[in-house]
Amino acid sequence: MATKVKESMSDNDRRGLLQAAVTSSLAVGNTVDGPYIRDIYPDYLVYEIKNKLFQSAYVIDQKGKVVLGAAEQVIPKTVYTPYQESVSAKIDEITALAGQREDATAARETLDRMIEAVDNADLTEEEAAVLVKEADAVIVKLQEAAPTKTEDGESYPAAAFAYTPDKEKPSSWKLRLWEDPTKKVTRKQLGAAAAAFSPGGFRGQKVQLPQEAMAGTKRKIRAAYSRLGVEDGDIPRWIKEANEMRERINESCEVDISEATAEGIAKGVLPVRIIKPGFNIGKGRYYSENSINDAGTIFEGSKMYADHLAKGDRPERSVRDWVATLHETRVSESGNAVGFAHIHAGWLKEMVSNLFEAGDLGHLGTSINAVGKATKQTIDGVKTMFVEGLVKSGMQSVDFVTEAGAGGQAGLRESAIDNILDAELMDLAMLKEARPDLVRAIETDINNKVQTEVKAKMEIEDRVKELEGQLDTVTKDRDTLKEAAEQAEKDKVRAVAQATIKEAVDKAELPEAAKTKLTKVFENAETADGIADAIKDEAAYIATITETNKVKNLGNTTKDEPDAVKTKESLKEGYIKLGMSEAEAKEAAGL
Repeated sequence: MATKVKESMSDNDRRGLLQAAVTSSLAVGNTVDGPYIRDIYPDYLVYEIKNKLFQSAYVIDQKGKVVLGAAEQVIPKTVYTPYQESVSAKIDEITALAGQREDATAARETLDRMIEAVDNADLTEEEAAVLVKEADAVIVKLQEAAPTKTEDGESYPAAAFAYTPDKEKPSSWKLRLWEDPTKKVTRKQLGAAAAAFSPGGFRGQKVQLPQEAMAGTKRKIRAAYSRLGVEDGDIPRWIKEANEMRERINESCEVDISEATAEGIAKGVLPVRIIKPGFNIGKGRYYSENSINDAGTIFEGSKMYADHLAKGDRPERSVRDWVATLHETRVSESGNAVGFAHIHAGWLKEMVSNLFEAGDLGHLGTSINAVGKATKQTIDGVKTMFVEGLVKSGMQSVDFVTEAGAGGQAGLRESAIDNILDAELMDLAMLKEARPDLVRAIETDINNKVQTEVKAKMEIEDRVKELEGQLDTVTKDRDTLKEAAEQAEKDKVRAVAQATIKEAVDKAELPEAAKTKLTKVFENAETADGIADAIKDEAAYIATITETNKVKNLGNTTKDEPDAVKTKESLKEGYIKLGMSEAEAKEAAGL
C-alpha cells in the first residue's frame, strides 16, 4: 500500500498501516497466532497474538509514519456509564416483577428497548433519563397489578414462595423463601421451608403438597440455597432427592452461524453456542437455568479438540488433537450459554475459512463433555433427567465434530457417546472391566503401602515397649537414689543432733545415772531441741529430792544410820520414778 498523508487516510488505510507496524515491531511475521488488530482508538490500539491481548499507544505523523509505544497485556472488560447503570438497575427490577405476571407484554417491550440501550456505548444522559422514567411507570403498573400474600404483617409477591400453583390466587402459595421484603431470600428462611418437609414439620406443621409438585418445589428450594453459595453437603436432607446423581453430559452443540463474521473467521475466532435451557433433542435431559449459568462459567478456558472421544477411547486427550480454546463464555440475552472458539491450529483455521466462504459452516458441529448433577423427574409429562447444574471437572471439553444437526440449526442434539469413562462417575465394577491392569496396579500399590505401614507400626510399638522398659528402670533408679539421698540427709541431721545432745549432757552437773537416762531418752532424736530444758528439769528434780530427804544433825559417823538408810531408799525410789532400773537407782542412791 502506498503511503498516504494523514489527512487523506481512510479507516482501512489506518488499520493497514498499524497492522504492518505491529507485525514489524514484533518481528514474527503474519502467523496463524497473529498478530491481529482487534480495536483501534484515536491514540491507542489493541492487538491479539497467541490468544492474548496487548495494548499499545501509537502516533501517525503527517507522512503516514507509525510510531508505537510500549505494549502491555490487557483483558477485555465491559464498562458502563452511570447512565447505563441506572437503566440496568431498572432492567433488574422490571425483570423480577414481570416474572410474577402472566401478561407482561408491555413490560417485555420496555425491557427490550432498555437492554438495547445499555449495550449502546453512546447512550446519553438525556436518553437514559427517558428510559428510567418509562421504566418507573411500568414498575408502578406491575406493582399495582401483581397479587400479594400477607404473612406476619408483611405483603409478599409470588416470587417469595417456593410453591405457587396459581399466581393469581395467593391463598394457594406456600413455603415462603423471603425472610422479609427487604432481606428477601435468606438461609434462615430457607431452613424453615426445608424443615416443613421433615417428619415433624416446621414448628409441628408439615407441608401438604400434591405428589407431582414435591420434586419441583424441593428443586426450587435447593436452587435458592445454591444461589446463596451454600454447599450441597450443607443443604438440609429433607429437600434432597434420594436419586440425585452425577451424570456424564455429552451433548452436541453448534456453531452460531448468525454471529460468524468474515473478520472473525479470518482471525480464527468462531462463535459457539454451548448449551441451551430446556429439553435436549431426545428429551432424555432437561437443562435448568442454573445449569446454563454454570456452563457460562465453567467452560471458560476449556480446551477444544478435533473429534470427540469415541467408544472405548481412554479419557486422556492428545495434545496433537488440541486445536482451539474456548473464551468469553457467558449466558446470552436469549438464555443460551455461548462463547468464542479461538482456533490456533492452522489447518482448522483454513478449513473453517473455506467452509464459511462456501456457505457450509453449518455442517461443522461441536460436542461438549461435562459432568452434571441430575435427578430423575417428570417434566411436561416426560420422564427425563433434570440437570440441576454442571460441575467443573478436569475432563470437560468442547470438541469439533462432523455430525452436525439438521443444517446446524436444529438445536442441541444427543451425542452418540454416552458411556465415556469419567473418574468422577465410574464405580469399581466399571473400572475393573475397563482397566483391570490399572486396578491390579492400584491394589498392588495399596498392599505395599499397607505392609509398609504395618511394619512401621510394629517397629514403633516394639520401640515404645523398649523405651517404656527403660523408663521403668530409670524411674526405679531415680527413686532409689532419691530415697538414699533423703536418708543420708536425715542421718546427717541426726548425727549433728546427737553430737549436740551428748555434749550438753556431758557438761551437765548431774549424776551419771541421770545423764545415762537423758542420753537414752534422746537417743533417737533428730534435733537437739528440748535437751537444755530436760537437763534443767532433771537437775531441779534431783535437787528437790535431795533437799527433802537430807539427814541433818547426825554428826560424824562412819556407819549408815537408819535415817540415812531411809534417805537413800527415798533417793532410789525417786530415781526409779525418773525411769532408772532398780540396779541403776541403787547405785545412784549409794546403796
